[in-house]
Amino acid sequence: MAPQAATPAILLKGGTLLVHDGKDQVKPLGNTDILIQANRIARIAKGISAPAGAELVNCSGKIISPGFVDTHHHLWQTQLKGSHADQSVFEYIPSGFWQSFAYTPQDMYWGQLGGALEAIDSGTTFVLDHAHGNQSNEHANQALSATIASGIRSIFAYSQAPYFTKWNSKTCELSRDILPDSSMAHIFELAKAQPYGNGRVHIGFGFDYWFLPKEAVVGIFAGLRNAGIKLFTSHYAKNPTLGQHPLIHTLQAYNLIKSPSDILLAHATGLDAQEKAKLVETQVPVSSTPDTEAQMGFGWPLAFSPGINFTFGVDCHTNNTSSILGLARSALQMARQRDAVAEMDGADGAPHRMNLQLRGSTQEAFNAATINGARAVLLGDQIGSIKEGKLADLVIFDAAGSLTMSCVAESDPLTAVVRHSDGRDVEAVIIDGVWRKKHGKICPVTVKETGHTLEWPSIRDKLLESQRGIQRRQKDLNIDKAKEALVGMFRIEKASLVEKPRK
Repeated sequence: MAPQAATPAILLKGGTLLVHDGKDQVKPLGNTDILIQANRIARIAKGISAPAGAELVNCSGKIISPGFVDTHHHLWQTQLKGSHADQSVFEYIPSGFWQSFAYTPQDMYWGQLGGALEAIDSGTTFVLDHAHGNQSNEHANQALSATIASGIRSIFAYSQAPYFTKWNSKTCELSRDILPDSSMAHIFELAKAQPYGNGRVHIGFGFDYWFLPKEAVVGIFAGLRNAGIKLFTSHYAKNPTLGQHPLIHTLQAYNLIKSPSDILLAHATGLDAQEKAKLVETQVPVSSTPDTEAQMGFGWPLAFSPGINFTFGVDCHTNNTSSILGLARSALQMARQRDAVAEMDGADGAPHRMNLQLRGSTQEAFNAATINGARAVLLGDQIGSIKEGKLADLVIFDAAGSLTMSCVAESDPLTAVVRHSDGRDVEAVIIDGVWRKKHGKICPVTVKETGHTLEWPSIRDKLLESQRGIQRRQKDLNIDKAKEALVGMFRIEKASLVEKPRK
């Protein structure tokens, strides 16, 4: 492999930096410079002199934040956008989660690339990708290739999709071979060859088959840890569709919890008091995905619950925003509403009260989206805060040009970013010392297969062409039969599934 050309130094001059102190409190530094050399933050100070050949960027009137960390996302699903806006989780699984069946490997490439670029556009620099679209090894290869091409930093948590012996207009038959030898061998092969993308992309493992025998589960985790898998992730939500499995107790009973945890749980909704207490005790991190959890009937998000090690994830950009900041706001306000409703309903026998102490804070929301998210994916020493020696993953907000951040950016830049910014304000994104968004636009992407460099309009055309092919193939899939297969696979009590008109 030819050596990668050295990246020119970048000097960001005179911005307002959101810098964490030793206690994780943000201390804004005004009129301060950041020197980026290679892929790291080399120096933070006022009045830094530009090295020879450095790119000089005037950041006066800008707010510079650590890149945002997304701890649960299915990047491949881009072509399914619009399909699930009004669906419950029971409807989503066959029409979304299982729809990689209708994807070719090339469709997987464009879907993954679109999802990654949408994340970057909103200021996300790292994604824990629960990659459950791998209908074949080539689907996985294409998804991984697109992740690398996008420029995002990621853990590609390889997860086996449900396989089908037959799915057509008449029937839907799930395969009994849920962990094919060829797929497991492929994961070990990819793990051995990591990292990818100049060190930005690593292999993880997404696992949801907790009904397997204990010996099988423990063996899988031991083998993959030995193979170099550093992070595992799993869905954990108790409801009539997904079941009532108390996963945190299983993890402890199987002796799978390490310190710090290399397992990250998505959702963790519908839990009883003992399960929540065990999450607090073990500090196994949780990815709250408030938009999905609200729409799909998961119950109140666990974010901002006392003692819980929570972070934020997008989950499905097919039905909600890819903005981690937008989701942080949703989670914060849901937590406050949950408390307010409990007080007004008299949960402890004293009705109609109002607690003047609000749940959560802007600082907590920001930390969950940055440094705590980074720690949850075991990268806290590398990303998640602006610090000399850390990797240069940064977001630049155009505070002076923003209508929404006016009258707050100067006095409280943290609140300006967390509570008042929107996607238009994300002027630039740097990942690994490389511009991935600049002047408000996603930077061109080099497509590995052709070697061509494509700008967003061309990528969008490829996505739309791919979407049309997927939609043609979807017409031959019997969704009602798929729902019947889902009921059998998850052992769902049909009586728990009701359709009542909303009054």
